[in-house]
Amino acid sequence: MRPDRSGHVRAMAEDIRLTLRPHDQERLERLAELRKRKAVWEHERTHEQSRRAYLGDDVLKDTGSAVVWWLARNDGRIDKTVQDLGLLAQLTSAANDTEVPERLRALLAQPPGEDRGEDGAGEVSVTEHVARLFDLLGIPDQDPRRAMLAKQFAEHLRGQDFPESADRLEHRFDPPAEYRAGEAPDPAGG
Repeated sequence: MRPDRSGHVRAMAEDIRLTLRPHDQERLERLAELRKRKAVWEHERTHEQSRRAYLGDDVLKDTGSAVVWWLARNDGRIDKTVQDLGLLAQLTSAANDTEVPERLRALLAQPPGEDRGEDGAGEVSVTEHVARLFDLLGIPDQDPRRAMLAKQFAEHLRGQDFPESADRLEHRFDPPAEYRAGEAPDPAGG
């Protein structure tokens, strides 16, 4: 028992219950579930943005940064890094929608029978750079990760004001319809 401030009212209670109507209880449960889903989605989105920023702003900023990252990821295997230097230069150029620096062009390997460029010219296109990266990573052609990663590269390129290259990437790798930038993934569908 606890008196009020004025000392005039004294109240006691025992075994108090709050009962909601079923539709109100259902609504509150749905709202709680939506809040949880939104929190998870926001964390996933923040994580993805952080990874894209890390790759775009740090790792793939230039060939030198990519080489240092590659060395760290391959336990300092200099022989493997030297072997992959041309690929790193291509990947860095693709991520920044720039040409491979002249000093590194001699390191570029041309697989036999591969067409060059989108217009048949001698330059390797952004989509070809990205396709080579997927091959190097061991991601098979039909693997859905190719489309998802290509979509992320395209978003990064669009953010850096390279919309044509972004469009070519999206066209080449045709990401699944259920993934759209800035939208929450469907919790039921993955």
